[in-house]
Amino acid sequence: MKLTDPINVHRDAQRVFEVLQNKGIALIPGSIGYGLVASDPTALDKLFSTKRRKPHKKHAMIGNYALHQEIHILPPREESIVKTLTIDLDVPVGVAAPFRPEHPIIRNLGPELLSRCTHDGTLSMLVNGGPFQEELIKLCHEANMPVLGSSANISGSGMKVRIEDIEPEIVAAADIVVDYGKRTFSEPRASSTIINFRDMKLVRYGACYDVIQDVLKKFYGIEFPEDPGREELFSGHVDREQATVY
Repeated sequence: MKLTDPINVHRDAQRVFEVLQNKGIALIPGSIGYGLVASDPTALDKLFSTKRRKPHKKHAMIGNYALHQEIHILPPREESIVKTLTIDLDVPVGVAAPFRPEHPIIRNLGPELLSRCTHDGTLSMLVNGGPFQEELIKLCHEANMPVLGSSANISGSGMKVRIEDIEPEIVAAADIVVDYGKRTFSEPRASSTIINFRDMKLVRYGACYDVIQDVLKKFYGIEFPEDPGREELFSGHVDREQATVY
């Protein structure tokens, strides 16, 4: 099902929520591009196989700031950085951090899914993915339903910022497609900047990286490297080991 009505974030999020409750796959918009998301393990397996994504790579959790605060465990400085970026400056960030295993959403993952979305004691969550994702996560949060996923593209081909650019087999795999047109952040990288906040290390160059880099240096005295650019480092991952995980 492809939504063709004029944009209505609340209505569209409700429709996607119902699809996820029924163990389906949704193709949804974010501020940085389009993603494929699901909650059911079988649907997530289909998502991976359709993307031709290697099985050892991890799922990312789609979240928001409220869910991040409940699930992640960070010291005051690192928590301040996440708030500054995602709330005060409205920047999307992939937050990798230690997590609370007792949280209902984590418990609802089950052991298999938990192992497939955590690495070395950290869980990666996209925080502040845009208005649609914010509305969807509110619904899923209330139901204690985890939302996991990946970019809507064949693995290695780069995140897509328009539905028309997404490979047909990816679109066909979704039970519902929400088309909101070209996404907000497409240059220079249409992917999330990911930071391991436990070690305060950059994992991946992504959207708004120049803003993040400047804020970290100016207000926290943390210096991150310059982005070498897509031509030199297409995936954006700082090292090969990280690229096999996130």
